[in-house]
Amino acid sequence: MSIVRTLRILASQRPSLPPRALAAPRRVARRRHGNVPVTWIDADLSSTATIVHLHGGSYVAGEKTAHWEWLEEVGRRSGAATAMVHYRLAPTYPYPAAIEDVLHAIDAMGEQALLRPGRWVLSGDGAGAGLALAVAQTLAAAGGDAPALLLLESPWADLTEYAATTGGLSHAAARLYAGAVPAENPRISPLRGDLGSLPPVHLVTGTEDEVVQDARRLREGIAAGGGTVEYVEIPGAGHSVALTGATADAQSARRTQIAAVRQAVGLDAAPAPSA
Repeated sequence: MSIVRTLRILASQRPSLPPRALAAPRRVARRRHGNVPVTWIDADLSSTATIVHLHGGSYVAGEKTAHWEWLEEVGRRSGAATAMVHYRLAPTYPYPAAIEDVLHAIDAMGEQALLRPGRWVLSGDGAGAGLALAVAQTLAAAGGDAPALLLLESPWADLTEYAATTGGLSHAAARLYAGAVPAENPRISPLRGDLGSLPPVHLVTGTEDEVVQDARRLREGIAAGGGTVEYVEIPGAGHSVALTGATADAQSARRTQIAAVRQAVGLDAAPAPSA
């Protein structure tokens, strides 16, 4: 990885806020939970339901405008508060910093009654989806309060092949995130962990997604473990299709995600907020 590219990645690691044109400042609040920065949109709706989101970026890059646009729409149309967790990133903070940050934030939000049992969703895209999967497995093993739904898109959930190869950004990111820990560790590559104790999962991918095999393996593993998974694979679509905005495929994916959230947190009987 070149010095210039590394500097660009590091420059993108500072937590951002949603653009004002997307969410008026009165709807946005930056807080710290468990000493982890978290940005809320419509935090007052947490008494109804909350979506906790873990952004993608290969564990080395922060959230982008597309993440905010997706999160604002899915939260608003679901009728839920949304919380973006700004977990620490490699290379400065390799594993286990990210998973520790998310667990600390979730624990603190639960203690503050911002995450109500049966009324919160853990979501993630790309590396964030892999991280969400690892967090859910950790919560299940510890007997912690599980999310009502895991909302995953294009999960990067097995880093072993990428860490073992040479060259390319995915290789560099996998090595930077894993650090001195073998990538086979199931908290780094949660596809190798327990898939039978997960909460219900809604999983979106595209047939042209570079990590589509992770999504397919995850679906198969959950089903084999007796879990529940709603699987949406969109023909011709690429990575993180729901994040791509106003395309027909993106909107189709988002509709399935919004419906899954509302069903999981018990909002099906209430009128859906207007688009």
